[in-house]
Amino acid sequence: MITRTFIAATVVAAGLGIAATQSHAAQRFDISGQVNAPTGATMRQSGPFNGTPLGAGTLTVTTTIGRGASGARVNFKMVNRRGQIWGTGDVKLTFPGSKVSYNGTARITGGSGAFRNLRGSGLRLVGGGDLTGTRFPLRLTGVVTG
Repeated sequence: MITRTFIAATVVAAGLGIAATQSHAAQRFDISGQVNAPTGATMRQSGPFNGTPLGAGTLTVTTTIGRGASGARVNFKMVNRRGQIWGTGDVKLTFPGSKVSYNGTARITGGSGAFRNLRGSGLRLVGGGDLTGTRFPLRLTGVVTG
């Protein structure tokens, strides 16, 4: 009985040794899968702005991918020494090569200081640039009241 157990143990150990040696050999690797598109991914950007009727100041934009009817929700705030405005936009983001492109609409939902009554809807929001760049242009145009 001891001999049979020893022989069985030796055969199992030898088999494990062969399997361990074969596991280090090159082998084919071919995996298919699916991942979800990013939803809720957020990009925050800021920089200078200049234009009518606000003048010059600092613009902050937060873009949330996977929100809004067109694919991304934009929240923006423009601040200068006379006051600030803020609003939202609904944009389509495209990524041609290593670039990003914004195209959509926005509205000004609030303001303070000299701009406390400024409102606008149906504003055009466009922009884009190189994803590896530190800045790219963004333009908001249309008609406002207040």
